[in-house]
Amino acid sequence: MTKKEFKYLFLIIVVFIAACIETDIYLPAFPDMMLYFGISETQIQHLLTYNFVGICLAGPLYGPISDALGRKKPILTALGLFLIGSIMTLYAQNFETMLWGRILQGIGSGGCFTLGTAIIFDAFSEKKAVAALNQINAIVPFIMAAAPMLGGYLNHTYGFRSNFLAIAVCVFISFIISLGVLEETLPKNKRTYFQIKKIGGEFKLVLTSFPFWVVTIVVSLIFASYLAFLSNTALLFVLEFGIDKHWLPFFQAALLGSWLMANLIFSFLIKYCEVKKIKQMGLVLMIASCFILLCATWLTPHNPYSFTSGMMLYAFGANWINGFYFPEGMELFPDSKGVTASILTSIRLLVTAAIVALTAKLYNGTIYPIAGVVLGTMFIAIPLIMLYERKYAKQPLIVESKRYLEI
Repeated sequence: MTKKEFKYLFLIIVVFIAACIETDIYLPAFPDMMLYFGISETQIQHLLTYNFVGICLAGPLYGPISDALGRKKPILTALGLFLIGSIMTLYAQNFETMLWGRILQGIGSGGCFTLGTAIIFDAFSEKKAVAALNQINAIVPFIMAAAPMLGGYLNHTYGFRSNFLAIAVCVFISFIISLGVLEETLPKNKRTYFQIKKIGGEFKLVLTSFPFWVVTIVVSLIFASYLAFLSNTALLFVLEFGIDKHWLPFFQAALLGSWLMANLIFSFLIKYCEVKKIKQMGLVLMIASCFILLCATWLTPHNPYSFTSGMMLYAFGANWINGFYFPEGMELFPDSKGVTASILTSIRLLVTAAIVALTAKLYNGTIYPIAGVVLGTMFIAIPLIMLYERKYAKQPLIVESKRYLEI
């Protein structure tokens, strides 16, 4: 890895940290916030809803804007809006101000994900971008899983506003680092004019591409399912499986550790194996994990070890599929990476949020709703993977030894 490549990788990870924690670090503080603002359970959920409204509204716009103006100005604008929204939530004295702050946070964080992805594909070759995204994807679940735990500690020790202070500090650090370190990654000769008609044509081109939708649905579902299971481990393992709360971190560590190990092995495999072969291994592991989860739900619904082992296998399969599908989705339209990144990252965020919310809503103290969501999403994703590999995947590629991962 060159110094310049390391700099961009570090920068994007820093930016992603703020965007990852802002969605759920404050969830353990809901009861205290309801009491402070005098609102109901339905109203407190608007903190999530309004945030995703902001992501949905702004996410698709950052790509075409950055294709015309470059990446640095839009990402600084996104971080600036993110910071303003974070300050509003930190000092909000009424719930309406808090909601406006959450919208601005969503508008800003949506830009972080979209533009961060575009910068990776600007700064790295396609092959190195695969490895860079794989390293980033190894970190994201840890951040998202740790956020509620950190939020719970902060809320208990310092009160609910400390959660929003943590977000504001992370965003401020990201803004300062981006301002001082980030160089423009999109040369002027590769930029396009910001024309509504042209942008509409690019959106139409991407959104009417069946292979793009297949890839987008697959990467969204397999990531969302893993996080949906992970987000319910605290309740499920302690209340349903009867695990002592002191042993719970070991089960969570096994799930997160398997995700990290899958990334490390993936980095080794792509040096020596064909892409097609790695995809096949990932698909087999996902099918095997579904079989284990199905049997465990039917035969041993109170056994934590069977579900943990099934999800550990799932982590490997999901990693090895996602490690190629996300970059392939980005490279389907190499001349419209900004638009592609906007759509792909926005849909992935929204699908993940929807599935995690659905799992939480269906949860009834048993494994059945959670297993049903995971298995249901896989019954959609696995056939789509088979369809894509048969009709749309690139020709098998022998990866060049160390050059592939010299990052």
